[in-house]
Amino acid sequence: MRKTVVWLAFAAAGALASTPQHDPSRYLYVWAGDTTRAFLGVFDVRPAMPRYGRFVTMVPVGGGAVYPHHTELHLPPGGQPFFANGYKSGRTFLFDWKVPEQPALVRELEAVPGFHSLHSFARLANGNVLTTIQFGSGQVPGNPGGLVLFDPIGHVLRTASSADPRFPGAHIRTYSLEVLEPLDRVVTTSAPMDTERTANVVQIWRLSDLHLLATLPVTGIPGDSIEYYPFEARRLGDGRTVFLNTYNCGLYMITGIDGPTPAVRFVQAIGRGVTGCSVPVVVGRYWVIPVAYQHVILSYDLSDPSHPRVVSRLPTDSTFYPHWLGTDPYSDRIIVTDQGDGPGRMVMARLDPSSGRLSWDEAFREKEDGPLGFDFTHVTWPDGTTGPSVPHGALFRP
Repeated sequence: MRKTVVWLAFAAAGALASTPQHDPSRYLYVWAGDTTRAFLGVFDVRPAMPRYGRFVTMVPVGGGAVYPHHTELHLPPGGQPFFANGYKSGRTFLFDWKVPEQPALVRELEAVPGFHSLHSFARLANGNVLTTIQFGSGQVPGNPGGLVLFDPIGHVLRTASSADPRFPGAHIRTYSLEVLEPLDRVVTTSAPMDTERTANVVQIWRLSDLHLLATLPVTGIPGDSIEYYPFEARRLGDGRTVFLNTYNCGLYMITGIDGPTPAVRFVQAIGRGVTGCSVPVVVGRYWVIPVAYQHVILSYDLSDPSHPRVVSRLPTDSTFYPHWLGTDPYSDRIIVTDQGDGPGRMVMARLDPSSGRLSWDEAFREKEDGPLGFDFTHVTWPDGTTGPSVPHGALFRP
């Protein structure tokens, strides 16, 4: 009976996701940069237009390299500005997007007292933004990170540390988050942005006051390291279960999140020795995940989340390391950006909402006779500069 309920929840979510409310999104915002600059790039992604996939303009960010990294996963409602971080520089920016072709830099956020290195963002229903931050002030052994709550224009409202006395000295690098507002809960993961060996844990928080409720070890299987680097967590269609991938490609379910005994359960390994499982999306009953070092994107049917089933494999070429996926809420398109190990590129995939089948959008290319996608390696940018850049966070603008 429980499987039937879960399947129906996924089917309903899939029906909503596959029924456009209006035309496909018109523009794509891509947060990109190189060793000398960072910018928000604007691309025309109106399918019927001759310049589909063409670069429109850029919004530069001053002050040199900032290592453009995560943006919000979707544009916020009501025209509120969206957040984008420059991870290595510790800088975070707000962009206004009311004028589709001309987003604008609003402001740079001030440093967060007692913490540094913001990472991932989640927009709450009231417009506030909950953010993971990787490091504390260095006063606690292990220097764990935590959570920061901002108002919609980037003022700090509250902070909370990931330090847990039951895990003394643990190097908890608070990485991604999933918010379950109806349950008054937040799930966070722990993974580093470098080669540091960090704690393999997830944490459960009470959303209303950011009180840390539980720190749960993520366990592996003999002879492998699939538990390393709990990476991205996503809520499933029942609204109560969270699915997790580690960077070393273990798949896990987190259940009992609002109860007294939350649990993390190993479900499946994508493959022994496989790494690079990165930023996934959930579309209806399908979990779509890029596997950077296998040069492939996988689509899983999660009708029964305890038994994921691969329904489609979309290989990339050997120079592309897929990392970030972003969905168009009004079409079947998924933007894919590179991890940065190869030339900076992005490509567009499509997901059939009825079968989970993945395919490439053949029309999305910089030049009609060129390769798929857009290559950031050799570009003359609108500000007159030239040179390679690496795209990372990308989100569709209706």
